[in-house]
Amino acid sequence: MVNIMTFQDAVADAVRHASDRPTVLLGNGFSIDYDHRVFNYDSLAEKAELNGLSVDKADLFRSLKSSNFEAIMDKLRAAAALQKLYAPGSLLADVMKNDLKVVRRGLADSLANLHPDSAMALTDDEVEHAGTFLGNFDAIYTVNYDLLLYWVVNRTTVASVPKQDGFEWPTWRRSDRLIWKSNPSTGEQQVHYLHGALHLFVDDDGKLTKLSGSEHGRLIDELRRRLQDGSRPRVVTEGRREEKETRIDRSPYLRTMMRRFADVTGAVFIHGMSLSENDDHILELIEATESSMSALYVAIHGDPSTRAAQRIIRRARRIKDQRKENGGITLRLRFYDPETAHVWR
Repeated sequence: MVNIMTFQDAVADAVRHASDRPTVLLGNGFSIDYDHRVFNYDSLAEKAELNGLSVDKADLFRSLKSSNFEAIMDKLRAAAALQKLYAPGSLLADVMKNDLKVVRRGLADSLANLHPDSAMALTDDEVEHAGTFLGNFDAIYTVNYDLLLYWVVNRTTVASVPKQDGFEWPTWRRSDRLIWKSNPSTGEQQVHYLHGALHLFVDDDGKLTKLSGSEHGRLIDELRRRLQDGSRPRVVTEGRREEKETRIDRSPYLRTMMRRFADVTGAVFIHGMSLSENDDHILELIEATESSMSALYVAIHGDPSTRAAQRIIRRARRIKDQRKENGGITLRLRFYDPETAHVWR
């Protein structure tokens, strides 16, 4: 039997055992809870145009029995590798690799097309609910690309919500754009996008910049304009762990975000993540000998006896066991019901 706490009891338990407020790691469940019709792979697959794909989109998803973009990319990558091995003179492997790139681009494009048009699509009540949830934490780390977190952080009136994302004007004399600084003058960074986000772009001079409403108007309109012009936001859309790590390693911002997560101390809440193999590059930072994370509170959605829930529970327990085997400090492990957090309503 697994004891599933309420979110409120989990927060109280975390605070009771530590002097600081906990940290939260957000997964796609945070966005799906806002609107499951938009922020899930089935919706993205249905609306994705995937221009340039060598086969029919529906046939591809149907033949691979998946609408998960990351799973599709993994299978295309494996098929291309096998094709190159068994038929080295064939051009089919190159066709598959090109289709993989089309699918990768299609994920960002589909998110932009399906995304709510503006921050005002979120009601005041939804913003305040999400703000109350986020206000329980000292720092926010997220693997989501969408703008929901950005909008909530900027709209909520809950004073305790972490807001500093590390972006500010280049100098006090220049206010032409917002760039990321590893040591911002406005205070320690509190909001971290581990896999980038739709509102983050690299400028021609290599600086990571942030789209803002004051500078660009409606962010979705500016995002779509940039996508049409061939620009791509700084997001990690690769499926496999190794490729995620390669993309992260190429970006000073993403490398720094991962390093800062590795340095987190105290309790960590994992909210809305499936703890799949594709998350191992993050989970192994918790397992590491050097990690100072003292407690892990993992959200279990729905019936804990389901196959999906049991897999998350097993993976969470493996994190604790691996930490012990690595010689690190003992990790307290608890589970909570995310529905009791009332994140959006």
